[in-house]
Amino acid sequence: MLWAMTRLHHETSVDCTVAETQSRLESFLASLQAKDGVSRLQLRVPITTPADSYGTAIDREVRVEARRTHDGDRRADVIEIAWKPEGATVLPQFEGTLAVSHDRASERCTIALDGTYAPPFGAAGQIFDAAIGREIARATAREFLRDIKRAIEG
Repeated sequence: MLWAMTRLHHETSVDCTVAETQSRLESFLASLQAKDGVSRLQLRVPITTPADSYGTAIDREVRVEARRTHDGDRRADVIEIAWKPEGATVLPQFEGTLAVSHDRASERCTIALDGTYAPPFGAAGQIFDAAIGREIARATAREFLRDIKRAIEG
């Protein structure tokens, strides 16, 4: 049985021009490639419990595939990005795009992460996703874009 995919969209503003951001984003993604030729990333997965009002995060390693392509709808270049967990780590697989666009200010731009994921564990995963998993995925996307923002502006 095929399970529903969950849509994920998050954006962040960056204090760089579009050209600078695209170049630095590609450098950031290239830096993820290890000596074995595989790109890996530590995703920070925020976990909040009632006893932990400040939130806790766990890092999980994922295998990343990213390539620049042209999006005919947007008439711009985008980066197709996908990740899947390494080893026995339980995380959803994600497929989507990273797109850089002009912001209102000329020296700023916006990076948008847009895509879909399917929660692991079938029906049980769908129930978890509906209860709290979707919020965890959104928080993970925020953390991922925060890391990219730091790398680009830093």
